[in-house]
Amino acid sequence: MKNRKQIGNQGELVAIQYLERSGYQILEKNYRIGRGEIDIIAIREDLLVFAEVKTRSYHYYSLVEDKVSWYQRQKIKQTASRYLNGKHWMGAVRLDVLLVFLGESGSVQHLKGYLGQL
Repeated sequence: MKNRKQIGNQGELVAIQYLERSGYQILEKNYRIGRGEIDIIAIREDLLVFAEVKTRSYHYYSLVEDKVSWYQRQKIKQTASRYLNGKHWMGAVRLDVLLVFLGESGSVQHLKGYLGQL
């Protein structure tokens, strides 16, 4: 039986593979600055995406709000802003959530822009 860290790592790998198949280039994994962390930072053409990955070992119905708290959203936005401070990015920025269900299907639900924009 896998622990939470192993399940999370496996989910991030599935999310990265999904994004790469969808035409994104991965710039950062588990980017940390201060107390903030962003699971994946990816780029596709003129779009920069900050993605939070939530992984479950089985598929069940629940609201995304149950997975990404208001506090987490604010932390992700702050961390993304800090990342951008050192860059000269001129394109669009989007904050996504990737819900990964590891069961037999290994499905990914990509909620584009769910966390808003900067």
